Amino acid sequence: MKRHMLSGKFEEVIYARIEAGEDLLPALWDICKQNNVKTGILLNATGNLNKLRLMRISNEPTKYNFGVDFVELAGPLQMTMTGIIGMGWLPDESLRTPPPEFLRHYADTGFSCGGFEGHEDPYFKVNITAMGVSGAAVCGHLLMGSPTGLVNWDGKADVPSHFTVAIAKVSGVILRATWDKNGYYHELIPA
Repeated sequence: MKRHMLSGKFEEVIYARIEAGEDLLPALWDICKQNNVKTGILLNATGNLNKLRLMRISNEPTKYNFGVDFVELAGPLQMTMTGIIGMGWLPDESLRTPPPEFLRHYADTGFSCGGFEGHEDPYFKVNITAMGVSGAAVCGHLLMGSPTGLVNWDGKADVPSHFTVAIAKVSGVILRATWDKNGYYHELIPA
């Protein structure tokens, strides 16, 4: 099968600490803005969460839920995640206000359940796997409203967080998460 493919190169790997209590997805967007990451790879992130919001494949898919469920889990949760980074792309100005189904929770803004807030903003398609104290694991796409853990091993928050992410900045290709009259899809374009 002939596939649409483009290649890029790693420019640098950015390591960043996420502080206790930060909402994880906006923190990732902020790291990309600060480092001008238009396309990249979330190589890894490890840490703990006070709460996790994610989107996963629905047990009962319908046209009203787009085939996905939104799930919220209480912490503490140990987690790991990887994913792809691009930019939100809304070429039609008349579609720059998100439809109501994109705003399902008080923490959601813009197109955040699609991984970005607005036109040309950082986009993350992050698969997160987390496990709570019960030992049950869950996997899905990270959503806003997922704060990092407030405590360290001794129950105090007086030392810096150990929550760390590694992001590879890629040049030569741009990944766009596009929302237009055709729907929601990825585009690959030369940089």
